[in-house]
Amino acid sequence: MEHERNIYSDNDMWNRGTEKPVPETREISEAGEPETYSCGCGNTNPEDFHVNDDKGEVSCNQCGTLILSNMIDPSAPTRRFSSTDPSVDNAHYGAPASNLFADKGLRTTFNPMEADKKDRQKSFILKRINQQTVTNKERNLAVALRDIERVISRGGLTKSVHQEAVNVYREGMVAASIYTACRIRGVPRSLDEIADLTRTGRKEIARNYNTLKKNIIRLKRMPPTTPDQYLSRYIFALNLSLKVQNRAQDLLKTCFDGGMNQGRNPIGVVAACIYIACVDCDERRTQRQIARELEITEVTIRNRYKEAMAILNANKSKVEIENSDE
Repeated sequence: MEHERNIYSDNDMWNRGTEKPVPETREISEAGEPETYSCGCGNTNPEDFHVNDDKGEVSCNQCGTLILSNMIDPSAPTRRFSSTDPSVDNAHYGAPASNLFADKGLRTTFNPMEADKKDRQKSFILKRINQQTVTNKERNLAVALRDIERVISRGGLTKSVHQEAVNVYREGMVAASIYTACRIRGVPRSLDEIADLTRTGRKEIARNYNTLKKNIIRLKRMPPTTPDQYLSRYIFALNLSLKVQNRAQDLLKTCFDGGMNQGRNPIGVVAACIYIACVDCDERRTQRQIARELEITEVTIRNRYKEAMAILNANKSKVEIENSDE
């Protein structure tokens, strides 16, 4: 009975096929040619050898014998996309490294099904070894970056926010990183919006955000969000005119000068100013409509409305007194 070969033996797999000669691999110089060649026919004249740079082969011109194959060219690529602008570096080295991927885009993959039949077992073992060498930190990073990409896609956020979120996450957490990146890039999202996208509690996001601010120096210098950063987005969502937006912008400035922004949720201040601007410009929007779109309660709008009207009435009385004195 023929001896059965153990296909799961690493030694047997690695030694398989060693009886076949392996073509010699030789690097060539920056000039494109090796220093010397020699052929079995006795030819040693460098000018009697043909160098094929496309295939990486060297052959003898006298007898046609293939001397070298699979040569490696260490010279830099010369591919350029601009022949007139010398400042443009168009050398092609493949896709650039990116922090958007756990391995920065320089991944190593093994697909045994695409390998030759004789090398399939080797490919399976290489794939298994590659998976076993991945650490828990790298594996968790890959999962987290996929979650960030999913949330960015669902939220319709820009690539700059995606990039900033990944950079922050490498020092922090997913939901808090996205919330922080939105604030850094000037497209703030509320904690409730991020919580809905990431299925994370609002309090947990706020706690993680405070942790990031304590440990990342550049976040300590980040200014707080202002209500006017939310205004244009909510005006568009409520399908209001530019006249309402300009009126709401003026109301926000007046409320800021009156100190209404201190200790207040900026979205509530925006909602109150939008409601007042709609009344002044005869574009009817109910408190319920505004509260549903801004994801706040009607009670919040009414409270901020009373505070805003108090500041506006005080300013109006002040202006009337100044006009009467004149």
